[in-house]
Amino acid sequence: MNAKKIDRLVKMINQISLNMRSNGSEDLVVSQVSEHLEKFWSPAMKDLISEQEGNNDIGLTAIGKKAIVLLAAVQKAKSI
Repeated sequence: MNAKKIDRLVKMINQISLNMRSNGSEDLVVSQVSEHLEKFWSPAMKDLISEQEGNNDIGLTAIGKKAIVLLAAVQKAKSI
């Protein structure tokens, strides 16, 4: 069941990344994607995708991978 949820989240992140990629540099877009996820995704969605931070085989774009790393760092900082 989690695999289907992860696939759906990956698809969403890739779409968000694609829509934002014309906003500027890759670093800016990574920050914007991560911020979008932080603002608009439920805690359960953020937790599930953050658990995939080191998994390179789930289909994320380069921007998506970096955004997940940033999101996971924000999640960890909030839990301290």
